[in-house]
Amino acid sequence: MSTILISDSTSYLPENLISDYGIIIIPLNLHLEGKSYKEGRDISHAEFYNIFKSSKMFPTTSQPSAGEFLEVFQRLTPDDEALVILISAELSGTMQSALMARNMLETERQKNIHIIDSRSSSMGMGFQLLKAGKMFAQGRTMSEVIEEVERITIQQEIYFIVDNLEYLVRGGRLSKSSGLIGNLLQLKPVLTVREGKLELFDKVRTSSRAVKLMKQQVEKNKSWIKRLAVIHVQAEEEASKLQQDLQEQYGITALISEAGPVIGAHTGPGTLGIAFC
Repeated sequence: MSTILISDSTSYLPENLISDYGIIIIPLNLHLEGKSYKEGRDISHAEFYNIFKSSKMFPTTSQPSAGEFLEVFQRLTPDDEALVILISAELSGTMQSALMARNMLETERQKNIHIIDSRSSSMGMGFQLLKAGKMFAQGRTMSEVIEEVERITIQQEIYFIVDNLEYLVRGGRLSKSSGLIGNLLQLKPVLTVREGKLELFDKVRTSSRAVKLMKQQVEKNKSWIKRLAVIHVQAEEEASKLQQDLQEQYGITALISEAGPVIGAHTGPGTLGIAFC
């Protein structure tokens, strides 16, 4: 019997780690200028953002179809057992597609497919996948892995700042009046994910104060943090500096993850964040 890890494209794990743990990625869909793309497959992040910047239209996204999940599930052998970790059901219909696909299988096959709501996305979900991959490599049982993943789901925290409120306004996450006032006053919202939902954590006047606030959350929880990651959208220089600062201060290797267009289209270029568990 083999244990298989399956996820969607919004974990944004580095390709080498996806390969190391044999994670099967099912991409979400992007729609812009009358064209549709599979995230991470049909177009690079940089190419999509370049089109996005010059477009008068706002991109839309959609979950993978139940048929796409079913195709992957049907490739599994009867003895395979799969753990499927997906973007929060509060942020996408991806979970619904996966559950529908599992229900299309014979009852005996359904028992071997375990679907978990990560209650997050990006490296919040990525941490869960990495832990599951390591535990499977150590020969741990499915029940042990699921228990640990669910613990991480509850404990993990993620914070991020956006460079420009325009993208949250265009994506319907913020009212036009709030976005205009925020930009005029140079407000930098610090956002977080709570119980699978995107929420405002705090607002400060400058980017440097916003970064300081995120760092304070790491400091506040340093006694139990084992994993750190820096998340960005086309902000490589800032992400690298933040990674270096965190590693020097806490002695923990911090991964860098570039968020793709499904998330980045709503937060915009210049987004910078920290995730830990």
